[in-house]
Amino acid sequence: LEEASDDEQRWALATELHGHIREAARCPHANHVVQKCIKVMSPSMSQFIIDEIMEDEDLIALSKHKFGCRIVQRLLEMCPAEQVHDLVELLLAGFILISTHTSGNFVVQCLLQNAARKQRIQTFGLVKQHLPELALHANGCAVICAALEHGDIGDRCMLAEMVLADSDRLAFMLGSRLGDTIVARLLDTLEGAGHQRLLALLEGNPKFEALPQRRS
Repeated sequence: LEEASDDEQRWALATELHGHIREAARCPHANHVVQKCIKVMSPSMSQFIIDEIMEDEDLIALSKHKFGCRIVQRLLEMCPAEQVHDLVELLLAGFILISTHTSGNFVVQCLLQNAARKQRIQTFGLVKQHLPELALHANGCAVICAALEHGDIGDRCMLAEMVLADSDRLAFMLGSRLGDTIVARLLDTLEGAGHQRLLALLEGNPKFEALPQRRS
């Protein structure tokens, strides 16, 4: 595919996958071929991949599959937002199931970064709505981190305050494998009293002593 001289040659190679995308997406070897197609072909040529994935009887399960999730991510990254609009709508319908899954959470992180603005806002709203569930799950914490990085400043500030509002929930998040990243995101986002409150909570915790205080 990379060595093909033009789109016509790439298309000729890609046509061999027609009717087999759902199977290939779950294959430890063929999924790499599908990913390469998405990366090197024009978005319009990838439409058949989107169509076949959306025909999957359980798109949510595919998005949680350790190989299938990579196909969904590549489509979100490489195709125009309007082209994957309907795909995103189906993914959002299974938001909490995907967000708390070991592989699926990467799909939601990708949505927060690459979906159309309206759908990014919708995704961020779901993060806030399901914060209690996400915050108590290691994979959900990864989604919260992505939201704190990629959301609009107003939304990020609101989410950071929501995280800070529950000390038990915050303690669990800080104890997770992403604790350092969560603290860094919160310190970058919180201002004024919220920022000082977080610093007070972190005081004396050796795990976070090396982190810069960011905002003053």
